[in-house]
Formats: sequence, structure tokens, C-alpha cells
Amino acid sequence: MITEYFLLIMILSLPLQFALNIGDGFDLVTTRVLVPLLFLFWLARGLARKKIEIPDKVEPWLVAVFLFLSALSLFLGRDASAGFRKLVYFLSIFPIFFVAADVFQGKRWKEYGAQAVAAGGLLAAVVALFQFALPFFLGIGKVVKIWENMAPVFLGQSFGKLVAGNSSWLVNVRGETIMRAFGFFPDPHNFAFFINLSFFTALGCFFVAKEKSQKIFLAISAALALLASILSFSRGGYLGLIAGGFFFAAVYLKRANLLGKAMLAVFIFIVGITVFNSQTVVKRLASSFNLREGSNAERIENWNQAMDMVRDYPLSGVGLGNYARTIDPESGTRSSIYAHNLFLDIAAETGILNAIVFFGLLLFSVWRGVKSGNMLGLGIAAGLAGFLIHSVFDTALYSPQALALLLVVIALGLSPLNLKTKIENGKTTA
Repeated sequence: MITEYFLLIMILSLPLQFALNIGDGFDLVTTRVLVPLLFLFWLARGLARKKIEIPDKVEPWLVAVFLFLSALSLFLGRDASAGFRKLVYFLSIFPIFFVAADVFQGKRWKEYGAQAVAAGGLLAAVVALFQFALPFFLGIGKVVKIWENMAPVFLGQSFGKLVAGNSSWLVNVRGETIMRAFGFFPDPHNFAFFINLSFFTALGCFFVAKEKSQKIFLAISAALALLASILSFSRGGYLGLIAGGFFFAAVYLKRANLLGKAMLAVFIFIVGITVFNSQTVVKRLASSFNLREGSNAERIENWNQAMDMVRDYPLSGVGLGNYARTIDPESGTRSSIYAHNLFLDIAAETGILNAIVFFGLLLFSVWRGVKSGNMLGLGIAAGLAGFLIHSVFDTALYSPQALALLLVVIALGLSPLNLKTKIENGKTTA
């Protein structure tokens, strides 16, 4: 029981993590401390019982292969010492997957886990919405300064200074500069990865919840998460949110035998976004396809650089942790240089095969969620589909909060809920 509750508390604490700041250049956030402690406790319990259970599915094997190939790239790449820090990082986050995969085999704990993901999203949304609204009362300059001073607390001294000096916290809306919603995350993009996963999990959980109080809680969680995602002004997040929404709607309509009304649903969805704010959300989303726009042109250049690395080092990559140094030999260990594409980042550093492995992990998880036949599984699948699309434009692999939540959500989808959802005339029944 202690392991199960420890895991739930761990999930709830993700949006509120802070850094221990042990030493100069050593930013150890609480997530990276709690996950190894959770794993060791779970492992000790399993050894004492002489029984460690992990679902015999393809996803755990893909996670293990990803970690193995990442470690192997250290020795096949350019500089093993440059990637050791990243390998330690992986080993401090990925173990949460194996604990969650075991714990969530039980129907009761799987339901609690899904509700914890929704509650974590609610906490993240409340903090982000408060942070978004604060400049309207105190002034944007003052709030930016407050968040710059707070960054070392929740990100660490070194990383906090790097983020504060190269932040993407502001956005221009109708000629006015405003602060985007991101809470205690380093930037709106990693926040969008996290909050979108929470939103779709809460949405799926809403359909299978039986008590009215649970439905109200989950509806509020989903609504605030959606609002926070929109106010992050993350274009990659928007694309992930829309992709996940279309995916959810398409599968739902198919199950309900309402495919003939699918086009109407799409039309209403598009109109809804337009009505919400035609001058901000729509224009910002449309700018994602403008190849001449500054950040888009820079992203394409990053993709070209990454593809050059993949071409030159197709099997092993340049080695874990060597991407930035390959671009700029003078860059430090905490450089902000990366490919702005999760799969290109993985392929460039650890090889094409490892990128395929991670892509397969997401794809199998989406398939399993749809195959489950229940709405929670569909919510998980939609969130992961959105995560996959968002990953084409950004990388959440090195965000402890986003990566930990991704692994938890994948683990949630491993075991069936034993609850088939029937959909008749648009109504869901268990």
C-alpha cells in the first residue's frame, strides 16, 4: 500500500517540483530524487515478496531497449563523458514506468492513477492561470522579474539562470506583449506537453467515472487544463491538442456509428476556435505553417542540422549528450541547442534505431488505448497521439515533469480496465 500511495503522491507533486540546489552546476529537482526512492522501495518490496510483476507487453521491452541503446551510444559516439549526465538523468526518471506498470495492473489503483493524473493537471493549470493573470494586476515587468528570481527555486541555479536568460515566456497579442501560461515549468512548450496529457486523461476518466462528485471534479480539471493549454500560446501544443481532439472525436464517432456526422463535428470544432479568438489563437496557429516566420525558419535550420548528423552517424548517432557540442564545440553542458524535434533529437544523438524504438513506444501505446474499448483508454490514446504530433516540433524528453507523466500515462494504458464502454446514439454506458 505504501508504494501505491507513494506513486500517487509522486504524480500529484510533478507540477510543484522544486530544485534542491546541492552545488554549483548540480540542479537536482525533487522529481529526480523521488523517482529513484520510489523505484528502490518498490524493488525491495518485490524482492521481499519474491515477486516483481510487470505486464508482459511490448512497451516495457521498448523502454528497456531505448535505455540500452542510449547507454550504448556513449561508447559508440564522439565523447562518452559528455553524455554521462544525460544517462544518469534517464536512469532517474524512467524507473517510474516500471513501478506504475506494476501498480496499475489493479483496477482500483489504475482508476486512482488516472484521477491523480487529472488532479496533477488541475494543479498545473491553476498555478499557470494564476501566473498568467498576475501581470494584469502587478505589471508584466514586475511579474517577469519575480519569475526570474523564482526560476532557480523550481528549476535549479544553473538551469534557472539559463532559462531566465533565454526565456520564451512572452508573446505578442494584437500588438501587446503578454505573459504566457506555463506555471513552474521552464517554458510554455514543456508545460503544453504536460497539460495536454493531463487534459485527455481527465477527459477519458470523466466518461468512466460513476459518482457525480468525481464527474464534476474531472470536468473542472479538463476545462481548466484546456484553458491553460490555450493560454500557453504554444503552437506545437495547439497542434498536439487539435490532433488529439480529432483522434478522440474520430474514434468516438466510429464507435457510436456516427461517422456521417464527423464532418459536422470538425466544422463545429473549427468554428469554435475561430469564435474563441480569431485574432490570437487562429493567427498564432496559422503562423505555424509560415516557413518565413522567424522561429519557423530557425526550426527548419535546426532540423537540417540534425538530419546532417543522422546522415553522418546513422547507427550510433553522435552519442548521448553530444548534439550541442557537435553544432558548437564551445557550448557548455547546459546548452539550449537542440533539434526542436523529439525523433530527430534521439536519432542524431543515439541513432536511427533508437528513434524508431521511441516512436514505436508511442505508437503501440496509442494502439493499445484504442483497443481497450473504453473511454479512459481512448483518452490516454488521444493524449499520446497529441504528444506524438507535438513532438515533431518540440522535445519534452529532458523535462523531468513531462517525461515522468508520459511514462505514467503509457503505464496506465498497459493493463485493461475491465470496463467496456458502449456508445449508443452519442451516449456512453459501462
